[in-house]
Amino acid sequence: MAAILCLDFDDTVVLENLTRGLLERFADPGWRAFEQAYKDGRMSVEEYNIAALDLVPIDVGPEEMAAFARETGHPRAGLLELVDWAHWNGWLVTVVSNGFDLTVDPVLDDLGLDRIARHRGRTARTYRWRARYVSPRGIEVHEGFKLSYAAAFRSNGDFVAYCGDGASDVPAARMAKVVFARDTLWERLRDDHPRCYPFETFHDVVTVLQRDAAGWLAEFEQQTGER
Repeated sequence: MAAILCLDFDDTVVLENLTRGLLERFADPGWRAFEQAYKDGRMSVEEYNIAALDLVPIDVGPEEMAAFARETGHPRAGLLELVDWAHWNGWLVTVVSNGFDLTVDPVLDDLGLDRIARHRGRTARTYRWRARYVSPRGIEVHEGFKLSYAAAFRSNGDFVAYCGDGASDVPAARMAKVVFARDTLWERLRDDHPRCYPFETFHDVVTVLQRDAAGWLAEFEQQTGER
């Protein structure tokens, strides 16, 4: 059994939605129609992101987009302290994001977090920009990317604490034993999940973990051992 701290990226690890910012900066204006289709429920977030990235001109290079991410992204306060706490207490930290490697990787690498597992949209530039989402089983998916990882962790018998903020986090967070939530995720789960905690900085998350994590794991091990 592993204890996993699963972090969303946009609006969670960083204060900004870097995926949207990237599209605003580089994509042709038609991407907004895909965003509206997502908001209306006619596209999944994965389908929206794939279609929108296709509207980034091919002459925009990955270095330019990585530089944008580095200049624009601001880590949420307490991120490094949270990662340190996880390291010293035997937790695994993983980032699961519908964002792109173009923004996720430069920010994490520049923070010295290059050893943190990250699962995000994989991009490639051939004759046009493409993105794809691959599940833990190696299957390309067009919806439920975050949920596929939450389900895999649960299937492995892991204890998962999930940190997120948006509607795309809800299905995955419902599968976690503990949820740290902001904004839409908080509104959706605060009355439905038995262990749902609000947070503004990762210092808030560390405070709860220091107080309660040992008890959660002891209870979880006892329950799983009795089955």
